[in-house]
Amino acid sequence: MKKFVSILLVIIMCLSYHFILVVHASTLDAKSDSAVMQEGKSTQARTDKKDSTDGSDTKDDAASGVSMSEVSLCIDNKNVYEGMQQAYANGYQPVCANRNVTLVLPLISDGKLQQDKITASVDLGATDSSPFVFRSYEKEFNCKPEYINGTGETKDIFLVSFELTLSEKRVNGIYPVIINVTGKDENGIEVQKSFTNFVTVADGIDPNAAASGAADTTQAEETPTSAPVVLVDKSVINTDTVKAGEDFEVTVTLKNTSRQKSVQNLVATVNVPSADIELKNDANTIFIGKIGTQKTTELTLKFHASKSTADGNYPIEIAMSYDDPKASTLSSTGSFVVTVEQPLDVKLTMPNIDKNVTAGDTIPLTFQVMNLGRSTVYNVRCDVTGDGLSQTKTAFIGNMESGTAGEGETNLFITTLEGKSQYGDTTGTVTLTYEDGFGNEQTQEFSFNTTINKMPDEALTGDEKKEKSASQWWISLAVIGGLIVLAGAVFGAYYMGRKKR
Repeated sequence: MKKFVSILLVIIMCLSYHFILVVHASTLDAKSDSAVMQEGKSTQARTDKKDSTDGSDTKDDAASGVSMSEVSLCIDNKNVYEGMQQAYANGYQPVCANRNVTLVLPLISDGKLQQDKITASVDLGATDSSPFVFRSYEKEFNCKPEYINGTGETKDIFLVSFELTLSEKRVNGIYPVIINVTGKDENGIEVQKSFTNFVTVADGIDPNAAASGAADTTQAEETPTSAPVVLVDKSVINTDTVKAGEDFEVTVTLKNTSRQKSVQNLVATVNVPSADIELKNDANTIFIGKIGTQKTTELTLKFHASKSTADGNYPIEIAMSYDDPKASTLSSTGSFVVTVEQPLDVKLTMPNIDKNVTAGDTIPLTFQVMNLGRSTVYNVRCDVTGDGLSQTKTAFIGNMESGTAGEGETNLFITTLEGKSQYGDTTGTVTLTYEDGFGNEQTQEFSFNTTINKMPDEALTGDEKKEKSASQWWISLAVIGGLIVLAGAVFGAYYMGRKKR
């Protein structure tokens, strides 16, 4: 019995100890679950905070310009531009000639870019295998009208163009050339794009010979090409005659005579040697961005000729400085001539001519002429014409210096009028003629009126002439008879006196 009780007590104690262990484990599990939940909340908070921070960073990046622009650039693959032999759609390839590669990339923007400008640079690849001479190839290009397809039609485009110099040790092959283009849209967001062209080199070293160590040094001969020359093609003055003291305008046409090379960055400087001719433009230099091959451009020049400008031809020079496609600076000069004339001012003093003249009379005339202009006039003379008026000679004055006076004399013979009526009113014309320093003849005309009357004997009719002759005969007889009677009376008186003595 005692043994049974002892065993039962042992069993009860074991069960109690197990119960205590279970309770303690439960307590520990509860605490652990609470800690895990707390840690989970902490982790979630940290995650939320990080997400919030990441969102803020993204917003800041967008504000700083990292966001991509909606404006993009693409190649115009339909049209042919200067320096291209065919369009991109037809398999455009850069042109290789004379150790140079002309690479043209016509780009179109589907949106507005700041200042209508992009910057392009060239990536020539690794230096050890590149056939190009390495240098800085970076330019700015503006969106502007460019001629397309060899016609006069234009299109607004970014015409990216580079002249790449080939190395003397170039190896034949096909080489990629990358053009990196950057710009900014109206929101200041950067626009970037890269374009790859492939350049075929065929005038260099044979790659097989280069690989075997026996380099082929025979290269195709370079065909020299002449530099582009810009000339003054023509000039047009907006008035027939440039007069001293007046403004005038000249349109000058400049022409790029080259059939192969365009010119760019042209600066035309206008030089007027004479102090009497003044250029009225804001400046004497004019900038022209580009002149294509065989193309022209016009300059509008405004001038003023002073009142003291003497008659003559005045050359005006235009000096031009410009770049060829390789950015080599070239220059040329041209000129045009402006002919300036002094306005002539010649005055004639008319002689007095009677209102009534008689047929058969000869009237002496003296013409007084004054040169009130600033230049010499030549071969000054006066002529008189009119019905019933005949000039015996031209009244010649000759050459007259500025501010001088001269006289010319002639005789005017009065005849009868043409037609049925030989006498009556007539109009005479005095023509003053003179020449300027260029031989140009000018005239002035003056008119006068007079009446041609008959001579005294011609004033009577035929019957009146007979009556006048008869009356004059009887008068003569009466005078003779009177003289006879008077002579008889004198003789009778004398005879009677002697008789008385």
